[in-house]
Amino acid sequence: MIDILVANNNMIAGEGLKTILQSKPGNRVLGIVDSKESFYLSSKKYFPDIVVVDFSQPTFGVDFISDIRKQYKTSKIIAITESLSKQTIQKALKSGVDSYLLDDCQKPEILEAIDDTFNGKQFYCGQVIDILAENSDKTMGCAGSSLSEREIEIIKMISDGLTNKEIADTLCLSTHTVNTHRKNIMAKLGIKNTAGIVIYAFKEKII
Repeated sequence: MIDILVANNNMIAGEGLKTILQSKPGNRVLGIVDSKESFYLSSKKYFPDIVVVDFSQPTFGVDFISDIRKQYKTSKIIAITESLSKQTIQKALKSGVDSYLLDDCQKPEILEAIDDTFNGKQFYCGQVIDILAENSDKTMGCAGSSLSEREIEIIKMISDGLTNKEIADTLCLSTHTVNTHRKNIMAKLGIKNTAGIVIYAFKEKII
């Protein structure tokens, strides 16, 4: 049984999340808190495995992540928010968010995020990966598109022959997240298969 606490100040969104989460046997939503006050009171009766939070509204805010971490030291934190700036998402991750999705993600993706996060992996939806991969100085590589440090790291592992699952296990990421990175890499480099990634890595002296 995975016990989940939802922190969302929008009643409709909170109830919608509850319905989605409990549609899978084994998931149990302990409650929905809609304010900081109700969250602090919840710590006296709830012991969640996962806290799902939308901190994008003023009711909570990104600094609320640190409060969750203080109250529930062993709980995993999944953020589901509207599209925010790269800096805000990075701050949330540094504050203790384990996995991150945007609020227009589909039901299967949300349920997969719950399972992977519960099992100790980080889960990022494709849109979040795109935001985090944005290069503020617009430095372009030889292929005409910037690669993030994480993408270069994954290129090295692909070139070493590791599968998506092996890369995910090594980096403590979900296979979904690794697969999204792989697709983004191929799109940026204009290549269609693993062989192309290996050839690119060799030419650019990444390996």
